[in-house]
Amino acid sequence: MRPALLLVLWSMVGVAIAAPPGPDAVGEWWTPGFNARVRIDACGDHAVCGRIVWLWDEKPQGIADKTPLVGKLVIDQMKPAEPGLWTGGRLYNPEDGRDYKGSLQLRSDMNLVVSGCVLFVCQTQVWRRADPARCPPVAPP
Repeated sequence: MRPALLLVLWSMVGVAIAAPPGPDAVGEWWTPGFNARVRIDACGDHAVCGRIVWLWDEKPQGIADKTPLVGKLVIDQMKPAEPGLWTGGRLYNPEDGRDYKGSLQLRSDMNLVVSGCVLFVCQTQVWRRADPARCPPVAPP
């Protein structure tokens, strides 16, 4: 009986290894209002990171970060927690100049839910996938 159980467990591991990868956040995303576009790429050990690659207004008024924003890292070291969900990294908000613990979750192939929290206060945005062929970014890939 013991060898049969081992065989069942081993076959389950084989299925898990052969399973296709989950949905991917890698690509370019529009923030709400199409004010900015963020490119998310693989970085580090199975993590994803995102940089601003385009802004509607290159010097937005009323934000805390006065440094150039194109090229700024705004998603750092988000690691996969389950298919379609990344956690454990940080999100940078140029509007207030602060870092937040955050998560990324694919709602669909075209919608990414970006959530950042400090203590018990969280904010969530839904980003839309961009088509680089239809609207190329200002910053080089």
